[in-house]
Amino acid sequence: MSEGQVPVRLNISRLLLVFGLFTLLMVYFTILIASRDPLWFLSGFHNLPSRILVYHNGQQTEYTPGQPGFDLLAESLRDSLDQGIARQSGLGFSEATFQDAYGKYLTVEAFFDQPVKLHAWFNTGATTKMLIPITGRHSEQSVVLLGAKDMYRVNSPALKNLQPLRDALAALGYQ
Repeated sequence: MSEGQVPVRLNISRLLLVFGLFTLLMVYFTILIASRDPLWFLSGFHNLPSRILVYHNGQQTEYTPGQPGFDLLAESLRDSLDQGIARQSGLGFSEATFQDAYGKYLTVEAFFDQPVKLHAWFNTGATTKMLIPITGRHSEQSVVLLGAKDMYRVNSPALKNLQPLRDALAALGYQ
């Protein structure tokens, strides 16, 4: 080494730290762009519906705030959504599947006054209504269809746990 030259020192631990942080930021921003949700990594859900319809064997029962059973259903739905999303289901319902959900099986439809968001690593969009089949076609997948206005989107999320909602429906006499 000649006089006046400063030796180059490589700090491996700092290099690995910077590389690790860069990688984490790249993953975060990639998922942020795909999900359109800066809080995609959270699983909490704190909103309560303004109205709930329960379809059972061709009958429709409406639950609104102040009505017996509404608080139980609304809290159980919030509890199920609060536990987070397991995966994308890849499902969309055909017109016949919707008719069966409304006319043959036990199905819950919840409506929200303001658009709500389910946090996930994929885009769930802002939704004002949710349809959850409890029995019948696709019910074993714990799928929740998300929609707005008169339409439901395809590729619905599958929830981690629908048991709180199932228990509330059983407590209200739905089998």
